[in-house]
Amino acid sequence: MSLEILQGKKLLILAGSPHLVTLVERAKELGIYTIVTDYYDVQTSPAKQTADEYWNISWSDLDTLERKCREEGISGITTGYSESPVECCIKLCDRLNLPCYCNDNQLALTRDKMLFKSECRRSGVPVVNEYPSPENVTSFPVIVKPVDRAGSIGVSVATDTDSLRKAYEYAMEKSYCKSVIIEDFISNGFKFDVTYAVCNGKPILLSDCDTVNADDNGFERVVQSGWLFPSRYHKNFMEKANAPLCRLINNLQIKDGYIFFSGFAIEHGTDVDFVFFETGFRLSGGHMYRYMIKRGIVNILDLFIIHALTGSTDLLEWHEETNPGLKCSMINYYSTGGTVSGFCGLDDIKQMEDCNFLLQTGRVGEKCDANRAILSKMTMVHFCNHSAEKLAEDVSYANSVYSIKNEDGTDMVYDRINPAIIAEWWNN
Repeated sequence: MSLEILQGKKLLILAGSPHLVTLVERAKELGIYTIVTDYYDVQTSPAKQTADEYWNISWSDLDTLERKCREEGISGITTGYSESPVECCIKLCDRLNLPCYCNDNQLALTRDKMLFKSECRRSGVPVVNEYPSPENVTSFPVIVKPVDRAGSIGVSVATDTDSLRKAYEYAMEKSYCKSVIIEDFISNGFKFDVTYAVCNGKPILLSDCDTVNADDNGFERVVQSGWLFPSRYHKNFMEKANAPLCRLINNLQIKDGYIFFSGFAIEHGTDVDFVFFETGFRLSGGHMYRYMIKRGIVNILDLFIIHALTGSTDLLEWHEETNPGLKCSMINYYSTGGTVSGFCGLDDIKQMEDCNFLLQTGRVGEKCDANRAILSKMTMVHFCNHSAEKLAEDVSYANSVYSIKNEDGTDMVYDRINPAIIAEWWNN
């Protein structure tokens, strides 16, 4: 059986953000008829502009969507990059008796940070220490988050009781379920992320990476300026944390899907420990699948498309790696405060030989707030090469040509990652 059986099928994609453009494009490459739905107009919903058809129906309007799907003969439904549309996808698929890779229980256990950490402990996965309430905090700094939001929404760092009170109120405001988690702010480790595909119940390690934070974050911000693949702690991870995470995936009874875990690698001389704090059972906003494609292994977008249309991942095509040792620098450009009037350097960066992906999420006219813990991300760029030195050169050039202009022409870029860090990263 080949992917040709997918041709002509109708795939509904919930949400039309810039992140979903590549999902639409891949489905069309496979000969699938694509429909994107949300309540935004087509000018501000980029995935609608790419799809074969679009509906101006909110992805949360399940009654209207159910009727429309039945009328139009929708073959499958999918989404990505946020838990809220995933939740609606689960409910809509259930109404229409269509397959969905995720169920309500799995979403709850991966969406809620407290439930996730309970599952981690049950599976032997070490976690970041948390406090049951603001009154129980015994040391600062701490990081304060809604238990049920992703994308760093509602996140703040508190350094004393006054800032803790404000951070707690802010996180509570942003939480759908009105629940907040307070954790130790890890300052003696590097943020570490790892991603798995799951096919027929088998976890398959895809990638791991390290995070480089912005120089000026201090305790006020948690801006991530870059992700470096593979992690320089990969060997330590395989020895210490891979098996417990695979056990956790099995305990979650995941049959098919794509799941990523975020934690910290903490050095103790030559030894490294790992602690984890959250997960995502959905496509990741870093678009790490592009690195997998470049390595020649698999296109993870196909997992979501194939499962939505067939109910399994049997048609997913896996290959022997063609680019072993390939490194990747994923660079994020954030904006300080002001109104965006334009961007410079995008075309120059796209034409670079090592540029594997560029995603523009910011837009002209967007108003950016400099007082948030998480600033507005404007652009993300992936560079791939076997040489760390060449990646450093790529990033140096991108830093020199890229800028975000406000209304008086001032550059609004918050941080440009130091290329020297990339050149030496895998030597340490």
